[in-house]
Amino acid sequence: MVLFYSPPKKALSAPKAMTLTVHALDGFGQGIAHYQGKTVFVRNALPGEQVDVRLTEDKKQYAKAKVLKYRTKSEQRIVPVCRHYTICGGCEMQHMSAQMQHQAKVDAFTSLIQKETGHDIAAIDVKVINSAPYHYRRRAHLAIMFEKNQLVVGFRQLESKQIVDIKTCPVLVEELEQLLVPLKACLSSLKDKKVLGHLELIHTDSGTIFVLRHIRKFTEKDTELLIDFAQQHNISLYLHGDELVHLVGSKIHYYCINQLKLVFSPLDFIQVNENVNLKMIEQAMNWLELKPQDDVLDLFCGMGNFTLPIATICRNVVGVEGVDALVDKAQQNRDLNRQHLAGDSQFFVSNLEHIAKNPVWFSAEVNKVLLDPARPGANEVMTKIAQYSPTHVVYISCNPATLVRDSKILLDAGYQIAKISILDMFPQTKHIESMLLFIK
Repeated sequence: MVLFYSPPKKALSAPKAMTLTVHALDGFGQGIAHYQGKTVFVRNALPGEQVDVRLTEDKKQYAKAKVLKYRTKSEQRIVPVCRHYTICGGCEMQHMSAQMQHQAKVDAFTSLIQKETGHDIAAIDVKVINSAPYHYRRRAHLAIMFEKNQLVVGFRQLESKQIVDIKTCPVLVEELEQLLVPLKACLSSLKDKKVLGHLELIHTDSGTIFVLRHIRKFTEKDTELLIDFAQQHNISLYLHGDELVHLVGSKIHYYCINQLKLVFSPLDFIQVNENVNLKMIEQAMNWLELKPQDDVLDLFCGMGNFTLPIATICRNVVGVEGVDALVDKAQQNRDLNRQHLAGDSQFFVSNLEHIAKNPVWFSAEVNKVLLDPARPGANEVMTKIAQYSPTHVVYISCNPATLVRDSKILLDAGYQIAKISILDMFPQTKHIESMLLFIK
């Protein structure tokens, strides 16, 4: 047998520490520094700060680092409110002031628009629609894990699948935050904890909803414990296995937009920030410059969050949505609020990713359009909008990348970006939501 020489493997050395000066923020709230010609992204570091860091990721074009020590600290740095901030992955920006958070989102968004479209937007005054920085979130998903005979209820750790066992969460509305400790105590008292999936809490004008997902049927005794908890806290309780089952509490759930009441089901999408949602609707209606004689098209309309407020002013509003159940709910909401509506409102089910050549819901009379798509955006829809040439288009987006892609279609068709707003729907986080007004 022939033996070949193999040199002994060198032990991997730990990444070396280095001192960097942060000079800017990226769109995710990370500090930006440079080292030997390479961009280094430093979590939890602010412009002007000098920090000792250790690399956590080292790529050819960039690197990531974590702070070991702050040699200097920015005046904009604040003490995070949440006790779980250093390990929880739910928020990224609690260490910076609200003003800095807003400016970071404005800078990241406008830079992306300018770079990708080539259109000069420097003259546009970008407005930030914001709410209270804490206690704004009226809906939350919490993970559940049972390990080492202990029940853990909370959110995922930063860059990990592990769960942070939370006792407080200051971004939740107070009605939900106050439930965290008693809810965990209730779940911990169940005999069969391994049946638990994850849970969802919702609080709106109609009260609090608790949806508990499970992988198999609860025992009769455990079901009684859950019902007792819900009754004690005046909660509507649902179990969600193969289907959604209501156990106790009200089955009627709604939220209000001024005088309108919109009903929804526990699994339906609703905006998590009530205050920003109301301001967003008001601004969209102002930007559209609505008149009684307008014919308005609301695409990706959901259950009528924008459609019905618009219908309080205009003679004809058409809402289009790809989910049958949401269209049914929109029609129900129209009928429920008919006394407040100025004109006709129709709703259609349509797959907005693949649009027919002449869709029945897009008539020549439509002169203004609003759309609020999901993260994949509305590429095909924008082409159809450009063909019909409405005077005003308001685009609301939760994904800057697809918004920029879709914007190019209208810009190439002769539209101009007239107004820009950042919607701070999720304070303390890196998420950027936005609203653009296109004028023909």
